[in-house]
Amino acid sequence: MNDLILSATIVTWLAMSVRLATPLLFTALGGLVAQKSGVFNFALEGMMLMGAFFGYVGALYSGSLWVGLLCALLAGAIMGLILAFTSVTLGVSQLVVGIGMSIFAAGFTGYFYRLMQRDVAAGGNTIANLQPLPIPLLGDIPIVGPILFNHNILVYLSVVLVVIIAVIFSRTPVGLNLRAVGENPRVADTVGIRVHRMRYAAVIISGILAGAGGAFLTLTQVSRFLENLVDGRGWIALAAVILGKYSPWGVLGACLLFGAADALQMQLQIFGLEIPHQILLMTPYLMAMLALAGVVGRVRGPAGQGKPYFKS
Repeated sequence: MNDLILSATIVTWLAMSVRLATPLLFTALGGLVAQKSGVFNFALEGMMLMGAFFGYVGALYSGSLWVGLLCALLAGAIMGLILAFTSVTLGVSQLVVGIGMSIFAAGFTGYFYRLMQRDVAAGGNTIANLQPLPIPLLGDIPIVGPILFNHNILVYLSVVLVVIIAVIFSRTPVGLNLRAVGENPRVADTVGIRVHRMRYAAVIISGILAGAGGAFLTLTQVSRFLENLVDGRGWIALAAVILGKYSPWGVLGACLLFGAADALQMQLQIFGLEIPHQILLMTPYLMAMLALAGVVGRVRGPAGQGKPYFKS
């Protein structure tokens, strides 16, 4: 009996790890695309928060989760456009703009969510969530099925995106041009690559993916919006890009690691261990710090990362 309980606990933990890694994966892939183009997206936290908020608002007022998801993607795209304009066209510090946008997103979503409470209190402020979509046959495999093949469609989509982005980076002219822009924008411009256009597209896509990561929280996990719901996940996603060594597959592994740490602290709280819950909540962030301590200095990002480019 104890072996069965232990096995069920491990399966539950691993399945939770996959679900909790998904919003990080969407956001980290967005950060990776932007950074490959030479723009360091420090606004991932704010983009996630806006995606979570507008995903919730869209689903609440329309009654459709897909409308909510579309609203989240649009909000992320607008945030990406703002970041692109300030950092690519104006050449403002990407660090300053990114942090400023995250602070703005926290204030914006908190303020308007409080205003909404009067309107939604009578009808309730929760929404439906995306239900698991087991993959036929694969979902019935013992142990492996519940862990990998019994999730909602966004979980599967995040993994598909890893494959697509990996292929684009390594096998297509668009991906090679994007990498060239991130490494040496002046040389890329010389051979006819439109540097600003590539960076605009990359940062807007980055915002869309981060918005999807935020929407995952409200549309699949908590079914409502809460102030500061993202709670540092945007920064963990940024850490996952570095830990993953700027590779889509490395980013997937890093996000699964952080998802497993987050799931572990939840499981430990359920078991009622005599450990202050604040220490357990710190687990994912401690993991991020320890992981980065082992790779920072040994990982080289794109040479043009964080540097604005203007034609001579």
